Amino acid sequence: MGMGSRTVGRRAVKTHVRYLQRIIVLLHALLSGAAVAIVAECNDEVDEAVRRQAEQKIVLLERLTGDTDPVRRVLDSGHADAIAAIAVARESVALARQEAAAGCSVRAAEIAADGLNQISQAFRLVRNEAVVGEQEYQLLHVRTTSFLRMLESQPAESQDIGVADLTGMRRQLNRAEVLAINGEFRKASEQLGPVADRLERRLIAIFDQQTVFYERDFGKPADEYAYLVEQYRGYLMLLRQVTAERQLPFSRRQSYESALQNAADLNGAAAKLADNDDWQHALAAMQEAIGNFEKALRLIGVVY
Repeated sequence: MGMGSRTVGRRAVKTHVRYLQRIIVLLHALLSGAAVAIVAECNDEVDEAVRRQAEQKIVLLERLTGDTDPVRRVLDSGHADAIAAIAVARESVALARQEAAAGCSVRAAEIAADGLNQISQAFRLVRNEAVVGEQEYQLLHVRTTSFLRMLESQPAESQDIGVADLTGMRRQLNRAEVLAINGEFRKASEQLGPVADRLERRLIAIFDQQTVFYERDFGKPADEYAYLVEQYRGYLMLLRQVTAERQLPFSRRQSYESALQNAADLNGAAAKLADNDDWQHALAAMQEAIGNFEKALRLIGVVY
């Protein structure tokens, strides 16, 4: 390729980037115009820990999108998609700040998280070769963040993990994300491993409450049934997350699938029994369904 062709290529990239940036600015303007209506509806009733978490994500995004060596490498690479991702990530800082100022901490954290995904994608696009440990980290990150969300969705009295411990877990998660963005996937996984394992053990303990279950004072059978349904859903979510990264031995696969199918069948039967107000048999079916989930966990090597 001659010098003229390279010049044309660079000019085309710059034109593409300027076009994307104009779109981003236009979207920002539209979003800002709608902000009055949106902000008026925003009434996050969140605790101080959520606000701090949102602020931490925004500050992290600001630092990563600044004039740093990784960002300069992207801008110097001429990679149009990577450069556009940097632009989107930088725009996310402004939007997240706007939401945080309006008191919308949850939305601010979501926007900042999207920005972090964009800048991570930008760095990944300009890498010359695959980085060892990236896939393992991605799986572990999904597992950790899913477990953390599941734990935080449980009643406070069931979590049995203090605020300070939860804050420490979020910090380790943030440190791991920074390491991963910089391509240090093995170190990132080392940060996440203990957090994921602890969250998994705690969630299993929460969902495995059959021995404590009968100590609860339910006003009516329907309440007891609703409790078991939530327990069933919790086990199902946990199994999906654990099996996303654990390879089940072939010798156990049939038994595992059979346990899952039995649980699903029993859950369906229990729902029909509950519709007919046959609470005695509906409760027995749900308890047996949960027993099948416990068997499935043991088959994939989760011992508690």
